[in-house]
Amino acid sequence: MSSSARSFSALVLAWCAALAVATALLVATHFRTRDPDSALYVIIASRLAQQPASTWIAPQWWGGWNNQGPFREHPSGAFVGPAALTRLGIPGEEASFVVNLVTQVLTLLLIVALAARLLPPATARLPLWTLQLLPIAFVFRIRANHEYPLMAGIFVAVYGIERMRYRWPWFFVALGGFLYALFVKGIFAGLGPALAAVWLLAVPPGDGGRNVRGWIGIALLGVVTLASALAYEHAYVAATGMSFFDYYIGVQLRRGRLQGSHLPFPINKAWNAIWYVGRVIWYAAPWSVFLALGKFRRRESDPAQRAWLCFCLSGVLVTVLLLALNDSKADRYMFPAFYLAGAGGTVVAVERWERVKRLSERLDGFWPWGPVAWWLALFLSRLALG
Repeated sequence: MSSSARSFSALVLAWCAALAVATALLVATHFRTRDPDSALYVIIASRLAQQPASTWIAPQWWGGWNNQGPFREHPSGAFVGPAALTRLGIPGEEASFVVNLVTQVLTLLLIVALAARLLPPATARLPLWTLQLLPIAFVFRIRANHEYPLMAGIFVAVYGIERMRYRWPWFFVALGGFLYALFVKGIFAGLGPALAAVWLLAVPPGDGGRNVRGWIGIALLGVVTLASALAYEHAYVAATGMSFFDYYIGVQLRRGRLQGSHLPFPINKAWNAIWYVGRVIWYAAPWSVFLALGKFRRRESDPAQRAWLCFCLSGVLVTVLLLALNDSKADRYMFPAFYLAGAGGTVVAVERWERVKRLSERLDGFWPWGPVAWWLALFLSRLALG
């Protein structure tokens, strides 16, 4: 077995062990949350697990937020994973938290895997430490929300498109990630193809890579979106006798008019963009500030680093612009932008300050166990708060 294969095996083993410990502690402590969204999703997923799998496409409110009837605010993907884990023996009250922990870890590893396509190992791996310290990471450390599953699906799609430039079969990885994101959060999964397009524009392919393959992959994802929506609607109608999209599209349109509509167009859209930029600066601090300074970097800097910073900064801006079109604003919509800002700003700090570079090399000496232990320590600190 090669050294790289041994390192990868050790990495997988370390993260699986940490997730197993975290799952056991969640169950042992009967962890609960005061976050209203998380509490609602735990109720829905727990009850869904008690229903036949053929009905999992159509969850109910089951008294959550004092509502009854079909839950059609989002597709049912965020509940299917916890329901399946419950069937496997994990208590329903904790299964949703476990899914979020798994997708949280997967997101971190995918960002590092993308960075490793361009950057030296020590630099590429440093975000695995720094992203765990983002303010938004502390807020969402143990939640049952859609955000981490959605973000994991988005970055699987981006990584799949990147690898598709070299091998066609990677399209199916991109497709799997995109379909999962689509199944979890509906229209918000559109950030996946958008960020994949940013990657293709910002990062030149290496030897043997062809951008045209990536663009074909993104175009196919667009076709899949329509086909998947039609298939989901057909399955939902077959299970319930009601339309999913008649309600879902109406909800999204109403939410789009909830806030900011008192301002004239295009001032309201500009205000939305400013609002989201402020959230990125705060929830990805201090790395977001470093990323904003990246454009002033010296010209002799490494082209690969410039490509990574271009991807991160452009990805943040594209996310802001897309979300600014909708007048309904929420911090959680911006999750991919927070992590891109953190990952890009970390690399700026490595280049600008020799002390940070030495720290990254020192921390990389603990690979692969160090970031895992760091994650588990931060998880335990959050669990101790109750």
